[in-house]
Amino acid sequence: MAESLLAELQEDRATGAIAVIYDEIRRFSGVPYVSSLQRYLATLPGVLEWAWAAVRPAMVSGVVPETGWRLADRMRLTPLPPVSETTRAAWKLDMGGYATIAAIAKNFVRVSPVNLMTGACLRLLLTQPPPKGPGIAETWSPPAMLPPMPGNVDPIALPPEQRAVLMRFATEVDGAPFIPALYRQLARFPGFLAWLADTLVPRLTDPETSAARAAFRAAALAAAPAIVAFLPGLPANPAPDAETTRRVLATIDRYAETSPEMTMFGRLILDVI
Repeated sequence: MAESLLAELQEDRATGAIAVIYDEIRRFSGVPYVSSLQRYLATLPGVLEWAWAAVRPAMVSGVVPETGWRLADRMRLTPLPPVSETTRAAWKLDMGGYATIAAIAKNFVRVSPVNLMTGACLRLLLTQPPPKGPGIAETWSPPAMLPPMPGNVDPIALPPEQRAVLMRFATEVDGAPFIPALYRQLARFPGFLAWLADTLVPRLTDPETSAARAAFRAAALAAAPAIVAFLPGLPANPAPDAETTRRVLATIDRYAETSPEMTMFGRLILDVI
């Protein structure tokens, strides 16, 4: 099954221009992690280079991150119910485990709104006439980097019953199964992930989550034109061809579903641990 998951260029395999881009993505997102959105784009020849050059002025100036975080602050879901001591005991977490889960959740609460806004801007750059704006001054200092996360768990390495729990969070991107990294990171805590699946999976499609997800996505789409209008133009290197553009847009659309989820569910996780 691992071979059928969405293709990614892992961070430790990045070299040359891609390694430089990965470093900038981490720095200006404020997380020690390159999201699977960019890792997927890096598997498409020339696409990440084009996409990063196109949105970079809005990233390094802080406009994209700050806009995403501002919009995220407006989005809230009903808190999870109190967790009993019996349930906590079943998680089998020590203080280090709780701290790691908190670090994972904080990373996704921070990075997911950035991905949502990045995708909204890329959608315009791929589908609308090139912008002819004045450019954006690079005067922003990103926030201090969050603590590192332990890394994504490979589903194929899990025992079958734990893999089945993780797959409850799966969706599809570009015709391949995709498990949002929030849950792959948390899969190293099987008791906690099993509880999370029972608690959160039903909320993936409930009316409140669906409405909040749609509102967050709409807010990002509404904010993107003003950002893109300031960009000075498109990169000199070739834009993706029509078929690649279709694949990129489909991926952006899927991230527009999962990024709000990881932002809001990440906050719910922080509230219960």
